[in-house]
Amino acid sequence: MGNNNRSFAYDGLFRQNVVLAGGFVTAPVIVACTTMERSLVLVISFFMITYLSILTCKFIPKKIAYMFRIVLYTIVAAAYFIPTALLLNILFPDTTNSVLLYIEITIVNSLLLAKTESRFYLIPYRKMITDALVYIAGYALAAFAVGFIRELLAYGTLFGFKICTAIMPAARSTFFGFVLVGLLAAACRAGSGYRKKDSRLAVFKFKKER
Repeated sequence: MGNNNRSFAYDGLFRQNVVLAGGFVTAPVIVACTTMERSLVLVISFFMITYLSILTCKFIPKKIAYMFRIVLYTIVAAAYFIPTALLLNILFPDTTNSVLLYIEITIVNSLLLAKTESRFYLIPYRKMITDALVYIAGYALAAFAVGFIRELLAYGTLFGFKICTAIMPAARSTFFGFVLVGLLAAACRAGSGYRKKDSRLAVFKFKKER
């Protein structure tokens, strides 16, 4: 039981990662995460729009029909978009303008419109706070991994600081982003499958010893 609870708690990091396993929000990562700063902007916007919307929309009554609740979820996310865009424009004006389209589509991402109904809103609120945060962390993990690799290869920098000579300028392309996310997704699923198999083996050995 304890192993199952731990597995559930960390689902959003690897086994059900919204980028590498679920494929819910892959487009912004594939296209826009070409540097660490761009990844940071996307992660901050994803947190402020999606996470805060998930916490807020929990209070929308279930008696309202699903099709209308989804509309309300979008309206709440759009409301959070305004202060998010203003804040990011102050902190990272140039970068924010270059990825603004991908910040805007965060308003209708599947984590908010689908995962809420199938997972988050089926568990107690206090547990949901942590669970949703883990999913956001999973998004951040994928975005930063992609941004790190692409910036280092394409520009030889990290957060604009020179680290080495640019090895592969083509790493900034969307095609490379697609291939990279695919490889990371395969590694994520392989790792998740290994841990699941290892967990089942441990349970089997425990039962056998008893």
